[in-house]
Amino acid sequence: MVVKMKLKLWLSLAFAASAAASAFAATPKPTVNAGLHYIHTRGKIFCGTERGNKILSYRNKKGNWQGMDAELCKMISTAIFGRSDRIEMVPLAANQVSKAFYTNKIDVMIGGLPFSATTEMSTRAAPIDVWYYDRQVFLAHTVKGATSMEAYKGKKVCVVNNSDDLAKLEVYNNKYQLDFSLLTFPNIQRAKEAFLLNRCQLFTGNSMILRDIVVHSPAGVSDVEMLPETITVRPIYVYVDKDNTTLKSIAKWVMNAVKQAEETGLTSKNVNIHSGSTDPSTRNLLGLDEKLWGRFKLVPNWLQTYLKESGNYGEVFEKELGENSPFKIKRNQNNLLKDSGLMFSVPFI
Repeated sequence: MVVKMKLKLWLSLAFAASAAASAFAATPKPTVNAGLHYIHTRGKIFCGTERGNKILSYRNKKGNWQGMDAELCKMISTAIFGRSDRIEMVPLAANQVSKAFYTNKIDVMIGGLPFSATTEMSTRAAPIDVWYYDRQVFLAHTVKGATSMEAYKGKKVCVVNNSDDLAKLEVYNNKYQLDFSLLTFPNIQRAKEAFLLNRCQLFTGNSMILRDIVVHSPAGVSDVEMLPETITVRPIYVYVDKDNTTLKSIAKWVMNAVKQAEETGLTSKNVNIHSGSTDPSTRNLLGLDEKLWGRFKLVPNWLQTYLKESGNYGEVFEKELGENSPFKIKRNQNNLLKDSGLMFSVPFI
């Protein structure tokens, strides 16, 4: 009897240990400076994007990914694989980003969380560069005859709890003594639903996300408008896992390449004309001299392929967000520095 009990106990412990080992193995272990290992293993690059929008990353009628965030993912895919369709967009909330990096659910995160000291110290997300600038603004149920924010004094504002939106709104509210009543929600979807149900007169967030609501408002909602007031200008960063220094360098120079293409005057229509350039930076940029992109272990002529397909930074912005899109968003800060904006590149030499 004692022997049987000991055997039973031993088998139970062995089963428990095996189950624990299996569970542990099921969670991908992070690799320090994994480089492109997981991307090549999957045959795709996985890019995180902010949840709850049909503007930055969405599937078009043909089922293909489209949007400003999706375009960055396509650029990196073209650089790694020589083609832009090896991508998967992963919608994430800000509090999911660090775990998504740890479990290799994403390789790159586009926006979705503000860069701050808290982000730096408490997450795995390391910033690379600014992909575009956005503004925190108000979406409103129209007040007839309103000429200033005074018309909304004392109104209810829907906002995401424990967010940079909430922190900036509180500063704005106190500064201008507007006596807003703040209704907080765990995520942007819940805040959006409450706003559309008229639980609050105002809704604050990034203008691009709110523009999506205006363009895709449900039937019967016709009194929604974006107010001109800017609470803050917000840079939208691209992040990678802080331990993956190789991918960080790759993403940084891929982003720089499409910005430099615009500064250099390279477009979707004239890229072939520059194939005989003698300028060292342009030759490196286009992969005419293959060595530099080759050091990144990327397809040397990837930018030529991408430019022909989608264009330079300015062309991409206008197609996905600007005058050639349904959203008609002005470039403003997203113009090049030489055109009174904040975007710039460094020579590729």
